[in-house]
Amino acid sequence: MLSRLGGGIGTRGPGEQKLEVDRRRIRKKIDRLHDDLKHLSLHRQTLRKKREGNAIPTVALVGYTNAGKSTLLNALTAAGQVVADSLFTTLDPLSKNLQLPNGENIVISDTVGFLNNLPHHLIEAFKATLEEVVQSDLLIHIIDVSNPLLAEHKRAVFAVLKELQAENN
Repeated sequence: MLSRLGGGIGTRGPGEQKLEVDRRRIRKKIDRLHDDLKHLSLHRQTLRKKREGNAIPTVALVGYTNAGKSTLLNALTAAGQVVADSLFTTLDPLSKNLQLPNGENIVISDTVGFLNNLPHHLIEAFKATLEEVVQSDLLIHIIDVSNPLLAEHKRAVFAVLKELQAENN
């Protein structure tokens, strides 16, 4: 019953419905997740500043979900990134060092796959993950040319890059 009264410490007060208690718990959880994202963002910022201090160029692999970004990262760096035929296999960017044939070192990052018409609240939720895209010196757009929706996928990627203001990286 949604309107039962409770008594004692930590229970609902007179007139407080279960729905209100659930909403309060959800708000607290959302606030905690926002705090976690802020801490994660600060940690990534520290790592980026360290890389910038060492003058190591950064490259982000971007593309539609399931286009092969993780497969390419694994081939270039033996990263051991999980590869699966599913949406959002990569939810957290993985960055690895790569030594180029000329001896120069770069950091290459696998990023979350983009989707067509990604809702704004999801872009907001992935902002911490997509910081690697915005901060990279170079973006490499990975495209699955065998996909019949190739043109649509390319448009979706460019739309997300524009939303992130990273279309000129």
